[in-house]
Amino acid sequence: MIRKFLIFLGVSVCLFAQDEKKDDKKEVPPETVVAIMNGRKVTADEIRKLTAALPANIQKAFVTDPIQFMKEHAWYEVQAAQAVKDGLHEQSPWKETLEFQRMMTLVQAEWNDAHSKVLVTPEEQKQFYDKNQNKYLEVKAKLIYIPFSSAASEDEAKAKAQKVVQEARGGVDFVKLVKEYSQDPASSAQNGDIGFAIRATTKQIPEPMRNAVLALKAGQVSEPLRHQNGYYVFRAESAGVLPFEKVKDEIYVELKDVGFAEWREKTKAESKVQFTNEAFFQSIKQQAQSATPGK
Repeated sequence: MIRKFLIFLGVSVCLFAQDEKKDDKKEVPPETVVAIMNGRKVTADEIRKLTAALPANIQKAFVTDPIQFMKEHAWYEVQAAQAVKDGLHEQSPWKETLEFQRMMTLVQAEWNDAHSKVLVTPEEQKQFYDKNQNKYLEVKAKLIYIPFSSAASEDEAKAKAQKVVQEARGGVDFVKLVKEYSQDPASSAQNGDIGFAIRATTKQIPEPMRNAVLALKAGQVSEPLRHQNGYYVFRAESAGVLPFEKVKDEIYVELKDVGFAEWREKTKAESKVQFTNEAFFQSIKQQAQSATPGK
C-alpha cells in the first residue's frame, strides 16, 4: 500500500493538508498513469492523495525532488513488504508501534471529522459579537519610549515621561515629541506608529499595558506605563469596536473551536481507566525523575 511510507519514516500522527495552486490547462487528469512502481500502475490521483496526506516536512521532500522521492518510496515499499513477510509486524516493539500509530491516525481522522461537523449559524455569530464587544475593540496608537538602566535613571526616565504626558495633553504635537524623546528606533522611524492595531488578544504587549491602551479614546494620551527597562507613553490615534462584517470569519473559527472543544470533553468523559496497581505507575515516574539531571 502506498500509505506504508508514513509508517517507515516515523512521521507525526497529525496530518497536514497541502493547498495546491491548480492550472487547469496544465493539470494532468486524475486517471492518468504517471508511474509504474514495483509492477503496479500509479495514477496522478494516487500521487495527489499521497502528498495531501503527508506531513509538511515530507511534502517538502516530495516537491523538492519528486523523481528521487518516488524512487525511494518504491524502495520503502519493497522493504515494508519484506518486513511483513518476515513477520516483523507481529513482533515487539514494531507491532505495538504500528498499533499506536494506527490508533493515533484514526483519532486524528475522527477529530477532523468532528470539527467539520460543528455547525455555526450566522445568527450565532452575530449573537456572540453582540455579547462580546470588548473582544473587538481596536486601538491604533503611537508611542514614546524612554528607557532606564538603574534606579537613578528610572526616576529620571519617569519624570521625563510625565513631562511628555503633560506636553502632549497640553496640545504639543505628538510626532514632535516622538522625535524629541522616544528611543524606540522602530516606532520612531514611523513617527511613533506601533505598526499594528491593539486588541484584547494582542500578545505583543503585556496585559496591564494593553488594558491601559484599550481604555483610551481617540486623541487621549496614557499615563507613563512602566515596563522592564523603560516607560511608555501612548496616544490613541483611533479607537472603536470593529464592525461585525470585519470579524465574522474570526468569530466563526472561534465558535467552531469552542464547539469542538466541548465535543472533546464530552467524549473524554466516556473513557475510563481503573488502576489496579497504581504503585507500578508511580515507580515509573519516580525512576524518570531520578534519572533527570538536577532532580
